[in-house]
Amino acid sequence: MKRTTDGRRVLTGQIDTGTYDASENKIHLFDGKFTTGYRIVEFVITPQTPTGSAEYISTLSTEPKSTISQWNWDDIQELAWGSYNTPIASRFGFQYEIRPENMVIEDLWINAYTTGEAALLNYMIVLDKYSFPSWDGAGILVENLSQGGPT
Repeated sequence: MKRTTDGRRVLTGQIDTGTYDASENKIHLFDGKFTTGYRIVEFVITPQTPTGSAEYISTLSTEPKSTISQWNWDDIQELAWGSYNTPIASRFGFQYEIRPENMVIEDLWINAYTTGEAALLNYMIVLDKYSFPSWDGAGILVENLSQGGPT
């Protein structure tokens, strides 16, 4: 697997926390080849109005998810998780986790949930593009489609 020199992509946008429509939550990455893919290297979220008191969570996955109010780190299709304004023992904080060996061949889906009223959530996703032999791509695709067995 080799990182391409011109492959850094920074995606920014907004998602409605009240949207469950998979077509609206899809981030198109697929270039038609199974010899290239993207690794998520950074994922950050923040509400459009960061002075509010609601908590926010978001997930990046390789397939659309209907349960967006929970994280499932056992689900191989979930690749990155972010939270904003979630309680910690002494204050409110942030949490961002990315599955270390993630790779996306086709597309990403982003979900967002809030404990408050539906609102817009800003996101930033930083991706690095990789190239690899087609047999590696086939294996990664199987894993992205949750057919790779337990993690």
